[in-house]
Amino acid sequence: MVETRMTIAGNLTRDPQLRFGRNSGRPFAVLSVAVNNRRQDKESGQWVTTGTTYFDVLCMREKGANALLTFKKGDPVIAHGKLRLQPWSNEQGSGVNVTIDADAVGPDVSFGTAPFTRGRPGYGLDPVDDYEPSGDAELGHLERLADANGEVDDDAAALILARSEQDTDEEDQVAA
Repeated sequence: MVETRMTIAGNLTRDPQLRFGRNSGRPFAVLSVAVNNRRQDKESGQWVTTGTTYFDVLCMREKGANALLTFKKGDPVIAHGKLRLQPWSNEQGSGVNVTIDADAVGPDVSFGTAPFTRGRPGYGLDPVDDYEPSGDAELGHLERLADANGEVDDDAAALILARSEQDTDEEDQVAA
């Protein structure tokens, strides 16, 4: 199967959004990115925008948790991953969403700087020298549900844990 991979550089049109998989219930982040098509006008020498292309960048697992913590509306980003075209239709018409399943995503430092903090994914980033991902599947999910005081909504946590246990049961059945 041939997969098209691409790299884009653009700006976030809104804050990253936390979403959950329809079938798996697993959390992920969606980055809405606008890429301006720019060229230099030969006569005036000025740079002009000739159009804008919009992408939804899907960030799974720890990448998603970190994206939720790192980026905000307006931030310049670079994303690389698998290109997917998703047709849609509703009462108003139809179209195609252009989506990238991110292999990598980060700040675009072409016109500024960005600090990097190594740490565990989730809301409670503890800087560490030697990061090893946790084998505990629901750890990051619960941390991402914490509010500014570090408290987790019990209903949301129960939902995540139930979905995680269901996924584990399904994986055990496949392995058997």
